[in-house]
Amino acid sequence: MAEFDDRKVDLGRTITPVPALTANDWVEKSSLDSSENLKAEAELTPEEKRAERRFLWKLDLIYCLVAMIAFIFKIVDQYNIQNAYVSGMKEDLNLNGNEYNWFTTYFNIGYVVVLYPSCIAVSYFGPHWLLPTCELIWGVLTCCLSVVNDAKTVYGIRFLIGFAEGTAWPGNTTILSQWYLPNEIGTRLALFNIAQPIGAMISGVMQGALSETLDGALGRAGWRWAFIINGIVTIFIALVTYFTQPGMPEKPNPLARWYLTDEDYAIARRRVARVGRKPQVPLTIKSFFNAFRYWQLWAIALCWAYGYNTVPSNYFNLWLKSLKNADGSPRFSVPQLSYIPMGGQAVCLVMLVVLMGLSDYLGVRLPSLTLHTILNVISQVILVVRPKNEATYMAGFFINYAGLPAYLLVCAWAATFMNDLPEVRAVLYATGTLISYLNVAFIPLWAYPAKQAPNWNVGAKFYLGSMCVTFVLFLATAWGLRWEERKKLRAQGHVVPKVNPLAWLWT
Repeated sequence: MAEFDDRKVDLGRTITPVPALTANDWVEKSSLDSSENLKAEAELTPEEKRAERRFLWKLDLIYCLVAMIAFIFKIVDQYNIQNAYVSGMKEDLNLNGNEYNWFTTYFNIGYVVVLYPSCIAVSYFGPHWLLPTCELIWGVLTCCLSVVNDAKTVYGIRFLIGFAEGTAWPGNTTILSQWYLPNEIGTRLALFNIAQPIGAMISGVMQGALSETLDGALGRAGWRWAFIINGIVTIFIALVTYFTQPGMPEKPNPLARWYLTDEDYAIARRRVARVGRKPQVPLTIKSFFNAFRYWQLWAIALCWAYGYNTVPSNYFNLWLKSLKNADGSPRFSVPQLSYIPMGGQAVCLVMLVVLMGLSDYLGVRLPSLTLHTILNVISQVILVVRPKNEATYMAGFFINYAGLPAYLLVCAWAATFMNDLPEVRAVLYATGTLISYLNVAFIPLWAYPAKQAPNWNVGAKFYLGSMCVTFVLFLATAWGLRWEERKKLRAQGHVVPKVNPLAWLWT
């Protein structure tokens, strides 16, 4: 831990005492927060400001846009198995047990196996080579799902797709946290991650449309055509990504020189230096294991893994599929089973933009996390009570989709309060993803077994309790992060006064 502490406190320099902070200053003051970033920006010359705006526009319109599109089809590639299952795959492959659960579990196992190796590989080789190559691989594998004839083959391919996809989220989050300032990161994370609800909606529309138009074409079922089309689009985007990934400010992508100049990379380095952010350096074995000694890593990773709490929404379509008319016929057609959950994805999209935008505007995350918790508890209570009114029960599923922004809010905490710990931050992103996917891989096998659908014995009861415990963790983490900030300010020579005991709630 000493290695990182030396860098945090910078013991090698002489600290010059500075004026004491007032109690009011403390609520907003932080060497890493958005208010100081804005002050530094105000000191730039007009020409420097224009250059930074041009740089940000290029980064947003090319890197972020292409990354968002790539992530949309990553989500399509994940959700297509759910939509395929209710669109004929179950019957064609004679799936009568918990194969549906295991399709997700094998994907998640592959995903978590590669997380730590991928964060080390990204730090050594740069994301601009690794991420597009992995995307290319999972695009080819997605096409392969169109020819499967049994569950065991699906298990193997899903594991390999998960292995290839496991590099995408932590890799791109590391890029965002190295290029954008703390007062910019929340909005960019939101824009990047609206891909999740959009991808889920596209998957539903695609599966529904193909079930109506291409089902039986060239002797293939509609759900098989969906895998082919998904895979081809993913392969194309992967090839484009080789030329749009910027790399890191200190390790440029030579193929991105067509839109990012030497001056752009210099601007990027100056910007992150203003907020005291350390450059991303290759992870060593020592720095990798030292990262786990930081309490922030564990607290934020657990908030991330348990905070969004949207697993029940994954089983919405199984409940819809179970509904029957009075004559015993299915209530909803195959396309409707893909279309109806799109309403929940729309709820998710709106909450992403609102909560992440609000958190960047206010410069704090806990108020948005509190609102998220209230909505999530309401949804879980409805799903536990299971009212006889089907519309109310359906509303419980729809509200559950609102939980997605939670893990992005805690990621923004990491980007804001761990500026000087890039190695810890990189390992944190992998750890949060790892714990999250382990939860999704194994807990639903017990809480939401497909055999019990739609009358699950545990289901939402577990996730209601989980949300209540996680909110306590949100509060404890917010207090701890502010406590660490006070300690850092003292180490820098500030005289930190006593403040309102509840000031940490504005974190």
